[in-house]
Order: sequence, then structure tokens, then C-alpha cells
Amino acid sequence: MPTRSPPTWLACCTALWRGLGLCLCLSSTLQAAEPVLVTGDGYPPYADQALPGGGLATQRVMAAFRQGGMAPTLAWLPWARGYKLTELGQYDATFPYVRTPEREATCLYSEPILLVPHFIYGRPGDPRLEAGLAALPTGRLCIPFGWAGPPEVQRLVGEGQIVPERPATLGACARMVLLDRADLVIASPDLMRAALQETGLGADALMAGKRSVGTLSLHLIAPRSRAGSAELIRRFNAGLARLPPPP
Repeated sequence: MPTRSPPTWLACCTALWRGLGLCLCLSSTLQAAEPVLVTGDGYPPYADQALPGGGLATQRVMAAFRQGGMAPTLAWLPWARGYKLTELGQYDATFPYVRTPEREATCLYSEPILLVPHFIYGRPGDPRLEAGLAALPTGRLCIPFGWAGPPEVQRLVGEGQIVPERPATLGACARMVLLDRADLVIASPDLMRAALQETGLGADALMAGKRSVGTLSLHLIAPRSRAGSAELIRRFNAGLARLPPPP
């Protein structure tokens, strides 16, 4: 029995629906290709929802992705949860993080987003402030839980020369120093200024040493376990290189 060709209008409709389906698939693929990022709150001036553009690090990260031709979305979660979900591959990347051996085992690092000099802070008149890095083993050092100091400081911690106190926040470290429950704390001037303001302490409550004890580099990190992380970091680095240096 001969078969009949479908009517022209039916063939046109079929072709149209197939075309629309292809467009929808391509659109979904393109949307899925855009990076999904996560960061944490309360880390002024680098990452904080209350600051313009989410803080200095957030501004540079989003600008670098745009320079690389990407349009990322950003979620804000508690730091530990955001990091863990990124490590598990549920987010493409997170920031800003410093290098540690533990993180490098599971994550790829971008080029530095920002370079942040750190200083010793203590009670006004403490002579250890003049000694710089050499003073750290002679006093009780405070570093917030989950924070890493500059490489020079982390070396002393790793060698057991320093066993820092580990409260939850930098503001808590400042209060411990003022209450004589710790002697020294390490931070950047911007971080310390924000911490003192947040805890209601005066800007001159703690005094900074004159010499930097090291510089921390802040990075975007992506999970090694996730396909495409290396390419994501490559494109991000390319976009970051096109940005003007931070002020």
C-alpha cells in the first residue's frame, strides 16, 4: 500500500517545534555554563553584603568574570557551609581564600584577587610591637578560627612555636587582647578597623606594629573534583589580568 506524505502544514509545524526545542536546549546549556559562585558574609572590606558591590574582593571577582565573557550568579552562605558545598562540587567556585596545604589538596587556586599586608596589633605601649615577627613566640597570639596568617606566621604555627587562641571573630581577638587574655593579634589595617568598629571599640584601642609581618593573597578557588574547574580558573585569570590594579 502506498504511503501518503504528511500535509505541508504538519511538516512545517514539526520543523518549527524541533527548532524551538533545539533553541531551548541551547539556552539551557548556555545558562548552565555560567558560573555559580558562593561567598560568605561579615568579612569587611572584602566580602560583606552591606558593602557596595559586596566588598572589594566581590567587586573584583565579578568584574574579572565579566572581563572573561561570563555572567556569574552569586550566593551568600555561612563560610563553612559555602566552602564545603564548593568542595563537594555543588558550586563552581568560592572566594576569598588564602592558600593552605589542606585546601590545595582539594581545590584549584586562581591568581591573587588582592594582596593584603598584615601587621601585629597589641595594647598601646607593648614593646613587642616594635619587634615584629620575632615577637610572636614571646606572647599569646590570637587568630580567629578558620583564619590563616601570612606564610611567615603559618610557618611558626606549623613548627609549634606558636599555639594561637582561636575565637570566632577578629573582634573577639581584639577584646581578648584588651582583657589581657591574649597579647597580640594579626590583621590587615582594613580588617582591624572594621572589627573595632563592629565591636564598638575606638579606632585607637589597639596599636599596630610599624613593620608588616607578611602579606596574604586572597584567591578564588574551585574544586578539583569538578569537571571544568581548570578551564574556569583559566578564564577567570585571563579576566583578572585585564582589570586595573586595586587602589
